[in-house]
Amino acid sequence: MKSSIVLWSAAVAIIMNTFPLGAVTAMKMDNMLMGQTLDSFLSGLVQHGQLSVDHKEQILSMATHSSHDIMSDSNIGGSGKDHYRDEGFTTAESKELLRDYLYNTVSEGNMEEETAEKIASTLNLGGLFFTQAMVDSLALIEGLNGAAPADYQGEGNMHRLGSILPVSVSDSSFVNGIHGYATPNGAREYALMCAGPGLSIVDVTNAANPVRVQFVPMEGGGYWRDACTHVDEASGITYAYIGAQGTQGGGNKANLYVFNLSWLSDDANKPNGQDSNPIPKGDGGYVDVGETGYGHTINCARGLLFMHTADTNDGCRVYDLTQNPTQPKFLFDTGGTGGCHDSMVQTQVDVGGQKKDLWIISEGFDRRNNIRDITSVNHSTKDIPHLIGRTPAMSGIFAHSAALYKNRYLFQTDENNLHDICVYDIGNLGSPLLISRFNRLISRFQHSEHASFDTIPHNGFVRGNYYFIAYYQAGLRVFDISNPHYVREVGKIETFRDPDGDGNYRKVKNTFAEGAWNIFLDLPSGNILVNDMFNGLFIAKASAPYEKPGPPKNVIAERDGSDDVKLSWNLGDNVRGYAVERSFDGSTYTRIAEHLVSGSFLDLPNARGKSAFYRVIAVNGEGEVSIPVYSKFVAGNTPPTQAPTRGGGTKDGDGSSGGPQNAVYNKSLGVPFCAMGSSCNTQSLLDGRNDLGPEPNQPNTLDICPDGDAGTYHSDESLDAIFISSDSGEDMSEGSAVTVKADVWCWKKGTNDYIYFFHASDASTLNWSLMKRVLCTGGKRQTLSVSYQLPKGALQAVRVSIRYENGNANRGSCANGDYNDTDDVVIQVKEDPTFQGTANAGTGTLEEDEEESTNSDQSDDAKQHERGQKQDKQLRKNGSRA
Repeated sequence: MKSSIVLWSAAVAIIMNTFPLGAVTAMKMDNMLMGQTLDSFLSGLVQHGQLSVDHKEQILSMATHSSHDIMSDSNIGGSGKDHYRDEGFTTAESKELLRDYLYNTVSEGNMEEETAEKIASTLNLGGLFFTQAMVDSLALIEGLNGAAPADYQGEGNMHRLGSILPVSVSDSSFVNGIHGYATPNGAREYALMCAGPGLSIVDVTNAANPVRVQFVPMEGGGYWRDACTHVDEASGITYAYIGAQGTQGGGNKANLYVFNLSWLSDDANKPNGQDSNPIPKGDGGYVDVGETGYGHTINCARGLLFMHTADTNDGCRVYDLTQNPTQPKFLFDTGGTGGCHDSMVQTQVDVGGQKKDLWIISEGFDRRNNIRDITSVNHSTKDIPHLIGRTPAMSGIFAHSAALYKNRYLFQTDENNLHDICVYDIGNLGSPLLISRFNRLISRFQHSEHASFDTIPHNGFVRGNYYFIAYYQAGLRVFDISNPHYVREVGKIETFRDPDGDGNYRKVKNTFAEGAWNIFLDLPSGNILVNDMFNGLFIAKASAPYEKPGPPKNVIAERDGSDDVKLSWNLGDNVRGYAVERSFDGSTYTRIAEHLVSGSFLDLPNARGKSAFYRVIAVNGEGEVSIPVYSKFVAGNTPPTQAPTRGGGTKDGDGSSGGPQNAVYNKSLGVPFCAMGSSCNTQSLLDGRNDLGPEPNQPNTLDICPDGDAGTYHSDESLDAIFISSDSGEDMSEGSAVTVKADVWCWKKGTNDYIYFFHASDASTLNWSLMKRVLCTGGKRQTLSVSYQLPKGALQAVRVSIRYENGNANRGSCANGDYNDTDDVVIQVKEDPTFQGTANAGTGTLEEDEEESTNSDQSDDAKQHERGQKQDKQLRKNGSRA
């Protein structure tokens, strides 16, 4: 297999910290075939060379064929609606049988992991295999990792205005997509309300009394019908596009329709009458243009129509609307490059200093979002646009839809309900393809009632500083995302549990995909449209959940011993986070920190030797409030290159520089720190691992690389101390030859324990270089070392990691493992203008010492350690529901 087996248990441990397996096993989301038969789904994999015919036939023979998967009154608390997912592997027993088959087939080398993962995601089997990128993403979540907090009363900042259910619904034909339209003069607003029976055009100008003015019956689309609009530049006419997929609801022609919306009334005093059908059928009115079955969801942007097929064959299909808006011209599809469940377009995004139009594709069973550059796509484009980034593929999820906040924070929903909503920081897309380091997962959250009312997320959208999401049984939910690391729920509309709004909640016993399906946020009135599958269209309004944040109090700027500026303040009211801006001229400010949740910030080392102006800014969804503060540099103060009082110190702790230094824990860095000197000794600051032993401030890593929590202190592995010294005995400076010694505790006879030595020339950017990998020379306490030349850089870092490998080596800077221990120390280095090296000096050729132990008890030791490869495989196989 391509990925290390031990990643499975590491990822499961991370997920289970906040999502217990018991919460997941109760889910009822049988599969995500999206209207395909199991046969057609597997045939698509065969067509693209991802699955053999033999494996397809074997899987089909294992599938269940129950004739009913009914959501009855007895299991959903009285809704009486049939579950709308297609059949295939609907029982726990059949799912486990298929999991075993996929796992074993991959283990035997007869199927690719990626193929097995696609099948598992589509059939909701849970995760099978975990990549290093996924494990790293989960381990390094720095924000919220659980249910969003909330303290509002009733429905919070949301207010119901009206509702309507103008069509009959059933288990195979219900309300789905929604879009809005405002007339050119602004006199009237309409809802384009999709449902299994067809399209209802509803006048929602008077939100308390919505009126259906036209209904057009359509075939198919019982489960999936969607709408979008495009304004033709030549004529100024707005056209609506209605796509569908599937045969549910009746008929085989789930076709694309084009509507000329100029027939709708734009007169405040002369509305169209109820069911007056103002748009005629035929040319100039509305027409059926075919394109059968491609409109699972659709999107219009930049003169393009995006149709999402949600199957294995066609991917996304893209059409031009600029040449003839009533006859969309097919340009290309993404079939074979990944799934296509939904997509969105964001224009004018800064990518490497250039403005780009981004197409973000939620790939469904491929478990990630792909980001493509469509800046140059036009009516003659035939090739698939260039891929410039993607989020890590998360095992077991179904990447349903995405929304972008401030052109940087990507909110992804998971319809398999393992992660609910993940937030990625995609702010660095300047490199050709950045997959995990910069497209990093910063938070993962659910609605506020998750602990007692677990539901499935669906379609989410951003307006201002708020994220609105159709959350199936939980209705519409609204979150303040002004600090995307720590979102807060501020309101809701209970479209499913309390459609009448009388406060009497329907009791929901099981988790199903029913309730709020989709929303539309962009009407000029500010009114919000919400489609509930069985209760119809709701019109609502959002108000401010609170006032602007209270200002930070008692803001102080101080200079420490190295002339760095430390800002501190008391927290204000209604604050979601803080930002800091700095200016050297008092007029042009640069934001240097954001999303802070504490009352302090250290500006290191940019203001040394300079006077600086600062603004500390309190932030929430309603805006920002700032307080200025000035920090003056006074000549003759401690030289800028001297040691910060926040961490450095000599043996007797007087804070001066030079000579041997004992490290002191630095809160800003989160690791031990040594001022400039001839040596740096962490003493007892690193002694132990995780909660095993006395180690304070664990994990003691700059990037929150976690330590394993298994075993016993000074029986199993730990890194206990790091000692760095210059070979010359002089203070460490750029170009100095230094030696790093690590005191480690090796398990048994050390036969499977390896020590990794890394260094980084800049402790703030962390570009780790691996210097040496060495096998423990024996058991219990051992001292191992490496020598290297210090590169350019005033604030450098050293990382040492002890890892139990047992045949599974991982040379990354952060390797998760039950018995691994990783610790960092930051040292201040004297600048030497005469040294001509670079920031990469000293990385050289990797030194290795991997001699195999001659210990005859090695196999017995591995057994007693209970971490053999056989057990790792079993853990990875059995822990899928995370």
